[in-house]
Order: sequence, then C-alpha cells, then structure tokens
Amino acid sequence: MVDIRAWGSSFPPTRKLYEGDSYLRESNSTLLGYANEKGKRYYIVLSQTIFHPKAGGQGSDTGFIEWTGGQFRVEKALLIGGVVVHYGKLLAGSMPDEGAEVKLAIDWDARYKTMKLHTAGHILDYAVKTVYGRVVETLDAYHSPPEPYVVYHAEPPTLLELKDMERVANDVVAADLPVRAFYVRSSELERAVLNAPNMSRLPEADVYRVVAIEGVNAIPCTGTHVKRTSEVGRILIKAIEDLGGSFKLVYDTS
Repeated sequence: MVDIRAWGSSFPPTRKLYEGDSYLRESNSTLLGYANEKGKRYYIVLSQTIFHPKAGGQGSDTGFIEWTGGQFRVEKALLIGGVVVHYGKLLAGSMPDEGAEVKLAIDWDARYKTMKLHTAGHILDYAVKTVYGRVVETLDAYHSPPEPYVVYHAEPPTLLELKDMERVANDVVAADLPVRAFYVRSSELERAVLNAPNMSRLPEADVYRVVAIEGVNAIPCTGTHVKRTSEVGRILIKAIEDLGGSFKLVYDTS
C-alpha cells in the first residue's frame, strides 16, 4: 500500500498552470515519478499540470495523460503540500520512464462548469454582504457539482432577503465585470483584499493569490474562474439549510 502523503511530499512543488490560465485545456509536461496502487491503478506526479486538485473549496478535474503508446485516465487530483498527485487508471500501453514527456487534457465541460460556479460563489458572497449590510464570514464552501454551496456565519435570511440576494447576484452577472487573479505578499494582503469573507480560514503563506471581481470583491483564492461575470449565466439559489447560528446556501448556474 502506497503511503501517498510521504511519497508525494518527496517531489518538488508542481507548477500549477491552472492558476495562471484557467482556460488551458491541454498542455505538455514531464513525468517525475509514479507509484502503483494495485493492478493498473497508479499515482502520477508531473513537473507541471493543468489539473486542479480537490482543494480550496473546489472539486478535482478529470481527464487524460498520454504519451507515445500509452494513455492514462485521471480520475482525481490530490494536493499534498505543494505537489499535485494525479490518480487514475492506465488504459493503454505501459507506464513511461521517469523524465518522459507527456500530454495532458482535461475534461473541459466539467472544468468550465466549475469555473462558472466558483465565480458565482464569489458573487454570492457580495450579494449576501449587500443584503446583510456587512461582510458575512464563510465557514465552508464547495464550488463544484453535484451540489455547490456556501456556509455563512449568520442567521438564515428571510424569503424576501433570498430574492434580494439572487437579484443582486444576477445584477453583477449582467454587468459583465472583469475577473482577474493576482499575487501579493502576506504583508500586502490586508490592503489587497476587498469584502473578503474567508480571512479567518486562510492558511499561513508567504504569497497569496487573490481573485478580484472589479468593484465587487477581491478574495484570496486558488481556484479557477471565468474572465468576465457574464460568462457565469444566471445564478439560482436552490435551497437554504438552517445550521443553527449559520446557514448553508445551495446554488447553481444556468
């Protein structure tokens, strides 16, 4: 049995191409190592990747890794420290040697849906802030299918307030605002953020990636996002769950 955490942490940090360009569907990379779990199932570490792991409130990408005479189905990607570990099944050929050049391709439709959902989650943070008249702390969030949600530290909204939240959110979508990511040092983070509800949940780091929606918010985030709010489509609030002093807002996009 592979001790995946010990094995994965033995590699240098993975260059995360998805942080620089969420729209990359394909890329080349170098295989740094692999470990067999059982049968045709392996863990793979690459020099760089377009596969976003399950982390930061976002689900894992899926897709394929290919090389001459071989194909591997990526079923999930894991984040171990700064290393992205790809897990899945060998579909054709045999595993290549370390140092081999490989081609990566993500399942784009699933990724793009998550990009829209993650940006929608940030927009909903603003809508909740607008309706409550203050930044409402988030306790948990998941911005991928099958059930995207955000948990807010506040008493649940009324039906009228829910309708206001949905209206504010879709006004932001309709405004077609630019969405961009940038990096700041920890000493500059407080000045860089705007209406960020997740500050209490941030892990310590020397450098932070911040995703900003112009005039709306700027939130520390490592996830993938669309370039403009209009790409999100209509934001729909599907359900509210009272958690006692907090509430879970379930949403979707169409």
